[in-house]
Amino acid sequence: MARAIAISSGHGLHIRGASASPNPEPYNDEVDEVRDIVDRVHEMLIENGHASEKFHDDVSTSQSENLNRIVEWHNDQDRELDVSVHLNANQTTSSPMGCEVLYVTQETLAREVSAAIAQAGDFKDRGPKYRGDLAFLNGTDCPAILLEVWFCDSSADCANGRKHREAICQAIAEMIADVDLDQVAERPPIEPPDPDFQPPPEVSGDNRVEITGAAHGAVQCLINGATVYGRYRPGQPVVDLFIKMRGDVTVVLNGEEFHNQSPPETDRPFPPGQGEPVIPDNQTNIITTVFGGEADDEYSAYPPYDSNGNGPYLDDTEFYVALPWAVENAGPNGRYVMVINCENGRQAEGWVGDKGPWFVDDNYPELGTRPLAETCYENGEPCPRGPNAGIVPNGAGIDISPAMAEALGIDGKGRVDWRWVEAEVS
Repeated sequence: MARAIAISSGHGLHIRGASASPNPEPYNDEVDEVRDIVDRVHEMLIENGHASEKFHDDVSTSQSENLNRIVEWHNDQDRELDVSVHLNANQTTSSPMGCEVLYVTQETLAREVSAAIAQAGDFKDRGPKYRGDLAFLNGTDCPAILLEVWFCDSSADCANGRKHREAICQAIAEMIADVDLDQVAERPPIEPPDPDFQPPPEVSGDNRVEITGAAHGAVQCLINGATVYGRYRPGQPVVDLFIKMRGDVTVVLNGEEFHNQSPPETDRPFPPGQGEPVIPDNQTNIITTVFGGEADDEYSAYPPYDSNGNGPYLDDTEFYVALPWAVENAGPNGRYVMVINCENGRQAEGWVGDKGPWFVDDNYPELGTRPLAETCYENGEPCPRGPNAGIVPNGAGIDISPAMAEALGIDGKGRVDWRWVEAEVS
């Protein structure tokens, strides 16, 4: 008799899983791939009249929230088996690595599912693996298994996953629901990008187009095969493309032409025809340093707070900043800041996640002054007050997260301009 299935993709839109470089080909991004697998498995079961519910987490901004949200969703479903779909990772390799299925109580089912996936995808069968330390397997009320369908950093596995996607999804659907699927509408295989395309080895001179893409809200966009993900902001699913043109060029975007006319003398991109946003002088050329992530292991000073009084965990994947005073309406659902790297013009937007650096009462934008940490640094003087009193600061007037630093092209320390994002979330 067929089982009722609750199936979800591992990780989430903002809590990204494993990946390998180069990305997306010939390797895979875990979240992108497992969402496609879950959608297809669910579709196959529904089309054949079998009970199936699916879930993707588009909301969570921390690992703990993500795990809790997935487990809570599963426990709210009327089902007989819980399934979580992941891709594995070890180290970037061309060698085949294979599939495996993790379990706590379902060893026999895990063995059968792993063997079926291996046969369908021409993978090495790594078999069932007992894991007593995983929140999903321990937290779900019904029997549960966690699929590691292939290794996203094995080019051999990724090639097989692309070639045999339909067969893999059908094998998963049949094994987890204990059914035979007689009618499956075949989808065309996912083809890799054109291997003959190569970018020019050098920039060809003064004729140049630069496009900076950003996504806001529960959306994502593809730009030349690279995925740009939005940060969740209620009510604002927007994709922004900032286009800067130099020399004698015309950009055609979805059939609409954009002509450059006397481009201004600036290195910063801005929306065509709108002019560059005005940034106060005391928010320009600000020293920035990197904070948060695994290296710091810190929580936000702002809500929402958990039962231990901690704000959101400041991880390695989120875009957030710290400013040296108590910012009103801060936190992941609050006020956002646009940061621009003075050296290369790259932009990134993040939420206000902490107080600092160096001071917690230096509201220099409102005071109309330069950051006090900068003044102390330039004069070789220690901080006159606050938690760092007596220490000569490094001059930073804003801190940025590791992910934001990577997006901006900043390694440890840099110079930025910053401004408030006009559309604030209450």
